[in-house]
Amino acid sequence: MLTRQHEIVLQALRDFPNPDPHLEQYPTPPDVVVRFLNMAYRDVEGRVVVDLGCGTGVLTIGTALIGARFTVGVDLDMDALRVAKSNVSFVEGVFGPLNVSFVRARVPHFHFRADTVVMNPPFGMQRKGSDAEFLITAMGGAGVVWTLLGRRSDPFVSRLAREVGFTWERVADLSFTLKRSMRFHRRERRRIEVSVYRLERMGI
Repeated sequence: MLTRQHEIVLQALRDFPNPDPHLEQYPTPPDVVVRFLNMAYRDVEGRVVVDLGCGTGVLTIGTALIGARFTVGVDLDMDALRVAKSNVSFVEGVFGPLNVSFVRARVPHFHFRADTVVMNPPFGMQRKGSDAEFLITAMGGAGVVWTLLGRRSDPFVSRLAREVGFTWERVADLSFTLKRSMRFHRRERRRIEVSVYRLERMGI
């Protein structure tokens, strides 16, 4: 399980150098990472994990810290992946080697096989349908999916899960504060409401 010590180290990681609003590149706060991954612990420990839309690697790193056998972080943005690799080196300096790798790819075109997906995908606010693309890709490659989505996205999740043959549950509702990171943001801080979902392929 992730502890307060892990959270403190995650707080020191570098964020997106030039966040792209089209890609909805918002950092996942370390306290949310800890709560989210501790919920997913039993589906991560000892498993092969994929982090879709990994950005600067905080979830990728977090899964390694709680005992994933191997984690692959996938992202389109090469600058974000460079930061992710730098963040891995920083965390390895504290906790030792992490069994992670990164791949540059467009998520809808990325084909894989893994035990579990963990992700904080785009919510489809800037590009409609991007949330569905991520979720469909996740369910296509893994038997279990843990994801953050907009608060109480139950109808959306239910429809996609049913089409692909997955069961689902909303595990928790979380809220956190994001700092101003985009030029068009008018407020210095904004409260975000999200839900944690777990999906599982039927018959597992």
